[in-house]
Amino acid sequence: MTNDSVRDRILMDIEKEKLLAGSKLPGARELARKYKVSFPMVQCAISLLEQDGILMCRPRRGTFVRDDWQNRLVHNHVVLFRNDLPWIPGFCRLLQKALPGLRFCSGFLRGMFELRTTFYIQQDREQYLDLSPYFPAELRKEENCFQAPFKGFREPDGRLFGIPFIFSPRVMFYNRALLKRCGIPEPVEGWSWEQFLDFLRILGGKLPAESVFNYSDAPYFWMNFIFRAGGKLIDRSDGKEVRILLDSPGVIRGMQCLRQLRKVLNIKEMQSERLGFSSGRVAFAVGDRELYSKCRAIGFDDFSVVPFPVIPGGVSMTAQATDLICIRRECIDEALAEQYVQFMLSDRVQNLVGSASYGIPVLKKAAAASFRKEDARDAVFFREMEHISAEYNIDSSELSELIYYGMIRILCSGRPLEEALQEFASVLRVLIDIKNDLAIHGIPG
Repeated sequence: MTNDSVRDRILMDIEKEKLLAGSKLPGARELARKYKVSFPMVQCAISLLEQDGILMCRPRRGTFVRDDWQNRLVHNHVVLFRNDLPWIPGFCRLLQKALPGLRFCSGFLRGMFELRTTFYIQQDREQYLDLSPYFPAELRKEENCFQAPFKGFREPDGRLFGIPFIFSPRVMFYNRALLKRCGIPEPVEGWSWEQFLDFLRILGGKLPAESVFNYSDAPYFWMNFIFRAGGKLIDRSDGKEVRILLDSPGVIRGMQCLRQLRKVLNIKEMQSERLGFSSGRVAFAVGDRELYSKCRAIGFDDFSVVPFPVIPGGVSMTAQATDLICIRRECIDEALAEQYVQFMLSDRVQNLVGSASYGIPVLKKAAAASFRKEDARDAVFFREMEHISAEYNIDSSELSELIYYGMIRILCSGRPLEEALQEFASVLRVLIDIKNDLAIHGIPG
């Protein structure tokens, strides 16, 4: 066993809460007996963890686990946004074999090497390296790799702050048994917004409120309706200025649809998804290919999927679900950064994720192999992947929080939409101008 192995054993005990935050470590000799290693190896491992900011040595008192250990950024840590994904065990085996110097972490909130989702990485884009130098030349070709999913993660100057690992369109899921029980026909492609609302009204009279539709105030949910209505919150396309579009016709249209939804569902305050669709007790849900995979994995198969209803005056577009390869700016090992990107985009890893039907792998060969040709539901995801957008275009956590809570506040209020959105957009334009002025003078915004 090496010093790094002992270090990893201690880290594992911390992550599994065998060693709690603030607790005192057993003595080095006791740990040496526990791990069946030499006393100097344990001392070295403890010293390394002190340097990483995980442990803290107090003279004459002992060594303790730091209270903030979860927030520490360690040079060789790989952190995914979730630890319950179906392909993680296979991923860990491949990672250990291909890049033994990296460690998959289950308890840390940040890693030097990460997999993050759209909204998170867009709002924190300045915290991540430009990955364009590490993106393989052969994958810049359309015949090898989907290029459209990159659009929301490439700056006008070419900086690539995240590389799509998998992506998926969002579609409407429906429970066949519940619709049949309530006398509602199965929706078909091209169904109208009014049809959808009528279905919800009927369901609302026959099912508990939480079983009608998995409404959520999360951005990944309501952005689908903004995009579908032809709207966009922010335009960053020319690279010179950020244009606020919250009071544009498409956004107003999308917000009107969301207000209609809330009225039909009798939602008056902020709300998160109350009951998961995979439980088999929800009639309609917004979901991506991960939800398709989850339903099938747990044995709930009496469902189908259909594109979103057509919004009058809108477009055929929904919010792209994306998991992104990203690396923190603090990474100074360029060779390791390149190896991590190449590993995540390798045939082995992409095929592993594709075999779980977890999203659509960004490599076209892996994507083609992942689709279940015998399942008409999977064909909907294949067709709809041409009609997605990841252009949330949020460029800071402060701006994203303002927009998120501002939009929900407007939805919950009784104010005329156009008036409220114009006022909100005006405030944001002033804030953006101030931020730009500060940047010109070298003052952090």
